[in-house]
Amino acid sequence: MPNTPGMNSANGKKYALLDYDQVTEKGLKPFIDALSKAGLTVENVDASNRATTVNGIKVKTAVLRFQDQQEVKVSVNDTGDITGFKLNGKSIPVQHASALTDIASSLATVVKQNSRKFTDSLAKKAKKVIDTSNTGVAVKSNVLRLKEAKARRDQLNVNVSSLTASNAKAQQQSAGIKQRIAAQQTRLNTAQALTTQLQNQLKTLEDQNAA
Repeated sequence: MPNTPGMNSANGKKYALLDYDQVTEKGLKPFIDALSKAGLTVENVDASNRATTVNGIKVKTAVLRFQDQQEVKVSVNDTGDITGFKLNGKSIPVQHASALTDIASSLATVVKQNSRKFTDSLAKKAKKVIDTSNTGVAVKSNVLRLKEAKARRDQLNVNVSSLTASNAKAQQQSAGIKQRIAAQQTRLNTAQALTTQLQNQLKTLEDQNAA
């Protein structure tokens, strides 16, 4: 029989549980809805409902991705207990509670508090791409530099497309997320500026290579 929220956990205490038989986007809907009520919109779910064995216990995982590109990996054991959260690959504490809304509220707080740090990290990585493109210029052939520049340009184009889509969706939200829209626009402007800079570098390299 599938576990449902509010059933007793394996240790006898009453915790909110997830349906282990349905660790899918549909099966996780109660938890996703609870996150939405806590102000955290899930944009994408990656959940295959496949089990793995960890320390002799069957575990299923699902990855929830949010508007600011952060993601949380949720681990659920075969009793339906939530056994772990990983935010952007790093483990964070699980607050066990008798209601999914309480667990979701706690998780949403952590994710939102980390949003600024995460977006700043993305900006630094994007800047590093530009900085490293100027390292060792003298020892690289024009062909190799051209290939690397194209790869960086293509990656930034993907980032721009992703940020544009996120920004368009954010603009449809209520006035309460205007600050998030502004942050998305700033990241979009940064990505577009970096892309323009790479395009200019690429043209220079192509001209040199043609010569």
